[in-house]
Amino acid sequence: MTHVKLQNLRFFVAVYEEGSISAAARKVHATQSGVSVQVRDLEDHLGVVLFERISTGVAPTTAGDQIYRRAVRILREVGLLEEDVTAQSDDLTGEVRVGIMPTFARAILAPVLATFSDSNPHVDVKVTEGYSALLTRMVLMGELDFAIVPDGDLPKGLRCTFLDTDLELLVSHRPIEGVEGVVDLAAIPPLRLILPGPGNARRAKIDQRLRNIPEVVHRILEMDSMMTTLGMMRRGDWSSILPGCLCLPDMDDPEINLYPVMRPLMTVDYLLIEPSTQPQSAAVRLFAETLSAEIRASCEHCRLHFGIMEDRA
Repeated sequence: MTHVKLQNLRFFVAVYEEGSISAAARKVHATQSGVSVQVRDLEDHLGVVLFERISTGVAPTTAGDQIYRRAVRILREVGLLEEDVTAQSDDLTGEVRVGIMPTFARAILAPVLATFSDSNPHVDVKVTEGYSALLTRMVLMGELDFAIVPDGDLPKGLRCTFLDTDLELLVSHRPIEGVEGVVDLAAIPPLRLILPGPGNARRAKIDQRLRNIPEVVHRILEMDSMMTTLGMMRRGDWSSILPGCLCLPDMDDPEINLYPVMRPLMTVDYLLIEPSTQPQSAAVRLFAETLSAEIRASCEHCRLHFGIMEDRA
């Protein structure tokens, strides 16, 4: 009996995760016919049907679901073996491709880059800034080694590691009448609010909270640039709901008012996402650890600043 080919498994995993032969072909840079042949070879070898055709592409059979879980583990182990062979030098080399949200670009990324680059001069770091939908897709397509995104519905083909929980803050240039320390959105007057667009993972949670208070009607301006949002607030009477990590430079600014959103506490969880079958190189792993540690420290600093302890749930 011949052995299963790794190429069969790679193409099968791509089809499973994409739900489409054509999308899988684009992902693995092959032709549709080539992908179909590889999957068919695997089916013939195993003696089972792995996919059924549906109107939108293909759907895995029960056997396909079972084999996918094993195939992911096998491909990851092969990748780790290859990485063990190449990571023999005392000096890290290679490339790191990371995706971050604008939340981390203002105060967290620069110290991480400075520390990492000084210690690892032979590693090239490429940073892509974007919102979660774009970053997630780039990780799935193999264009990023990993990304940091908010918790939410994530597609197949990703491994997720929980990093920490950040506070959502109501941010205003002017003090909000009747509010001190923390804010209950049900007890504030109508505001001019700048919120991210509907494609932002945080927007759905914000909308849900505001819908629960129908008697308070806010004026909404959609803005997907956090830096422009901060600039707008400093120039007028606009407010916004922003993650604490973005607001670290404003914690002690007397001209900016920060209010944790309470009753119940409003938070955002951060996840590190990476391809399910691709292991991290030594350089990627070290950069991910450095960035993750800085994010955790920043989340803790924010909670401590506002007196929100670890039993915040």
